[in-house]
Amino acid sequence: MNLQTAIRLALCGAATAASALAADSTTLAPVTISADKSRISSEETRDYTVPTMASATGMALSAQETPQTVSVITQQQLRDQNIRDLAGALNSTPGISVSKVDRGRNAFSARGFAIDKYQIDGMNVNWAGAWVAGESVIDTSLYDRVEIVRGATGLMTGAGNPSASVNLVRKHADSHERKTALEAGVGRYGDLKLNADHSQPLTASGNLRGRLIANHQGGKTFVDREKDKSSTLYGVLDADITPTTSASLGISHQRNDKDGAMWGGLPVTYTDGSFTNWKRGKSDSTNWSYWDSRTTNLFIEGKQALNDNWNVSLKADHRNATGDSELFYFSGGSVNRNGLDWTPWPGKFHTDAKQNTIQLQTDGKIQAWGQEHDLIAGIQYNRHHRSSYSWDKGDIAPASDFNTWNGNYPRPNWGARSLSHDQTDTETALYAATRLRITDQLSTIIGTRVSNWKSTGESYTKPFTQKNSAIWTPYAGITYDITPNQTVYASYADIYKPQTERDRNNNLLDPIRGSTYELGWKANWLDGRLNTQASAYRTRQDNLAQSSSETIAGTNPPATAYYAAKGAKVSGFELETSGNIGENLRLGAGYTQWSGKDAKGKKLNTTHPRRQLKLFAAYDVPAVSGLTVGGGVAWQSRTWTETKNPATGANMDYGQNSYAVVNLMSRYQINEHLSAQINIDNLFDKKYRNQLSFNQYGYGDPRYISASFKYEF
Repeated sequence: MNLQTAIRLALCGAATAASALAADSTTLAPVTISADKSRISSEETRDYTVPTMASATGMALSAQETPQTVSVITQQQLRDQNIRDLAGALNSTPGISVSKVDRGRNAFSARGFAIDKYQIDGMNVNWAGAWVAGESVIDTSLYDRVEIVRGATGLMTGAGNPSASVNLVRKHADSHERKTALEAGVGRYGDLKLNADHSQPLTASGNLRGRLIANHQGGKTFVDREKDKSSTLYGVLDADITPTTSASLGISHQRNDKDGAMWGGLPVTYTDGSFTNWKRGKSDSTNWSYWDSRTTNLFIEGKQALNDNWNVSLKADHRNATGDSELFYFSGGSVNRNGLDWTPWPGKFHTDAKQNTIQLQTDGKIQAWGQEHDLIAGIQYNRHHRSSYSWDKGDIAPASDFNTWNGNYPRPNWGARSLSHDQTDTETALYAATRLRITDQLSTIIGTRVSNWKSTGESYTKPFTQKNSAIWTPYAGITYDITPNQTVYASYADIYKPQTERDRNNNLLDPIRGSTYELGWKANWLDGRLNTQASAYRTRQDNLAQSSSETIAGTNPPATAYYAAKGAKVSGFELETSGNIGENLRLGAGYTQWSGKDAKGKKLNTTHPRRQLKLFAAYDVPAVSGLTVGGGVAWQSRTWTETKNPATGANMDYGQNSYAVVNLMSRYQINEHLSAQINIDNLFDKKYRNQLSFNQYGYGDPRYISASFKYEF
């Protein structure tokens, strides 16, 4: 039986159970379920923190109990900052860098490395493949919060970079009362946001509940010819089948349509070697360019309490994503001052990505040596298949003046379709971890993960197979409570990551191997509503992929070739505080800094900022009932990369100097049901580059003003 068949059978079973619940709703007594610490919600609070998170170790631990740096973007933060997608949430997180690959894709990094591990409700999802199917612009309207664990997270997420893991926690139908929220908003460019969120019990006892969320947003942007629209529909059923058995069944669909989409960025230099300085709205797109994506996600979860101490859970997830695009690329990084001497490169592409994931897990507590200890064990399976196709473009029309470019370029007569890339990744893993309380103050967390990983496929007609068996990923942490609310900790994790990057001969690079160490201090104040943490870390890696100035032979469009850096070392420190100060003030703030070099002393990943400061606070004004004001600042240090001077052939740097962006918000609760909110992003209209790649660059958003009304009943 394959996984897809298993999911279908499980869904049939869930539907049968739901029908039975509905049929018996008039005779069942109200059901009381003990609180599940791993299924908490931040929706009913106004906090900038949550009591526990399970993202780091699989065990529901508080931030103080977790021997790694953890952050959370709660529902209140998402609302206060008017965050609409995953990129916006991570851009608000201390230590996370968000940059553009182009106008259709985002890239995320932490501690100097790309973030390559993502979860939804603790289930691993594979979003490899250059973000071509809308993954980095995933709509946050169906998520309660976003949890981030920085550093190596191999225990729960498997092989990957020592950057961070990101866990999106879904909203569920937890309300036993009928609730509806309607929201409408408009932005600077006439772009709209419309949202409807409805929850209600479906039986008299409330043991079966449903929730439906519909969201639409988008319109024009600051970029010439660009229109960006996104629509999302999400439905979930949550059932208390017995006092000890619960289940969830849900489906979501997101549609992204981007017309006038840029592919790549703007040329860095003129052919005489001097740097360009284009206006912010400049685009190399055509009038027929588009980049669309569709994602459908089906999931089912079941949890059984075996007794007061032990639970077993089963989760299954099916994800299907597609990307379709007709794009236009400015080939090369330079243009003549008269706007000529550049090469147009149109392309038509289609991508399919199908993913099945299943996870069986047990967790509980044991009594031994006069202490209570936590234990978790499980098995995970993930299969991800993606294929990419391109069309022959035929004869290409010559380029016109780029200085006066308005998108008028003939659409190619697309020819035959051919397979560019086909890849199937499969991972099966066993994991286990325990928190042993040695004394009332001293605890250790010891865990391990053993994985079998295989990748097969074909890239530009070249077949490949990469297989790694019995990959052992140990994890160890220790915490010591100095006082009831202050803890010091240390942790260690191994790093192992198969790579998808290729050298100039189109050969896969060897897997990354390494280790990371972290020391830190944590504290909670005001009955756990305010968390503070400080940490220092050191990471060593071999075979780390670094971009070269060459391209892979035979790729279309030209793909960047990489080389493996030996002896890469990264170290840094992080400071963060988040939560509520009193009843009126909410605060999230953090400063992070890192440095990294390879064995030859060459700086690593220079397009990632070395230093970042992020702060946002919201204050409920006591003197004016219902009024909330807030604001924040995000600062980052210089970023840069190399390009070749087209006139001399010498290498030279281009990039973005350090800069800060200031944001403001205000909300007024007009009455019990209706509120109004205004957000101003980039208050001082700072012009900055947030895309440095392919010998090109792109600009970040200018000042953006939005207003919205929300009605709840």
